[in-house]
Amino acid sequence: MFKKNLKLSAILFASIFFANIVVAQVKSTSPTTFTDKDMVQWDYNSKVIGEDYTIYVHFPPGYDTTKTKYPVLYMTDGDWNMTVAMNCFNMLRQDYETTEALIVGIGYGNRPNQRSRDLNPATGGPKFISFIEQEVIPFVQSKYRVIDNKALYGYSFGGMFTTMVLFEHPNLFNMIFIGAPGNSGSELIPTAKKYFANNHDLNSKVFLGVGSFEQLTSKNIQEFKTYMENQHCKGLDIATAITPNAGHGAALAQVMQNAIKFAYCKQHKAISIPAKQLGQYTGNYQIREDAKNKFKILLTGDKLFFAQNDEVPIEFKPYAKDSFFMYENERADITFHTEGDKMYMLFSFPNEKPTRLDKAK
Repeated sequence: MFKKNLKLSAILFASIFFANIVVAQVKSTSPTTFTDKDMVQWDYNSKVIGEDYTIYVHFPPGYDTTKTKYPVLYMTDGDWNMTVAMNCFNMLRQDYETTEALIVGIGYGNRPNQRSRDLNPATGGPKFISFIEQEVIPFVQSKYRVIDNKALYGYSFGGMFTTMVLFEHPNLFNMIFIGAPGNSGSELIPTAKKYFANNHDLNSKVFLGVGSFEQLTSKNIQEFKTYMENQHCKGLDIATAITPNAGHGAALAQVMQNAIKFAYCKQHKAISIPAKQLGQYTGNYQIREDAKNKFKILLTGDKLFFAQNDEVPIEFKPYAKDSFFMYENERADITFHTEGDKMYMLFSFPNEKPTRLDKAK
């Protein structure tokens, strides 16, 4: 398994409701199976809005074989955002240790699309968030194994909507994702200023993203990040990402992937270690039961590299004393140890037994 993962690294680089909540009106007695075996959809009649919606639910790997409870990622524009989110998780878990989530999308199915009404803070936005808070969230909590860790994603009109939710319902979601807001982000700072006129902190994990061709939105997003950081909120974690060479449509998938990576993927933070200290790790290494493959740790300048046989060396980035990672596959955790006067390193992948490589004399 070690060689497989190591090769992969080289290649890939090689139903209970509260009294003040409106009772849910589920029109179907059982969910309709979606084309994806891990997703179902419900026809749902909202008492808050007085219309029907389609609620999509995608199950994380292992949901049907464990008793694990999961965080929930709620998606606006569920009719098309669901498949994008599913694929983002599928791709990211190849390279990162990922916290799995139940994905819930709110859409319209075959009905007329009302996103320009429902997601616009100036029209139906306030009623739509009431629908989510009073009906959708309790429905999901009553039907599925979830924890009270919730995120909300929106793009375009959805980005305008999630901006509103961040400041007008600051305690409803743990994480808010604002993608390419349809008003070019012109209301980001004004909405924040209204909030901070009466509040001094904001406990949320916030991600904003957009394509670089939307230059005004990119500018407003970056200025908003600076403004928010200057508020010195103890409970705020904010990040932005500009997708290069992409407009409003082309950036959607990458913005969502960046948001999911920010929220659900373990990412290391590289630190600096002097070359003299890194030199202790250099040398030849081998797996005891595998004399065929040759491994070497090299030092070039102040950078440490790992080479397997004749393959292109991969840089090891330090994140703690004796601990390293690879940007190409952050699922792998590399640690150096000493046993007596001998050094060895451990390659560890999630849910797998670590592989030991001993340093040759």
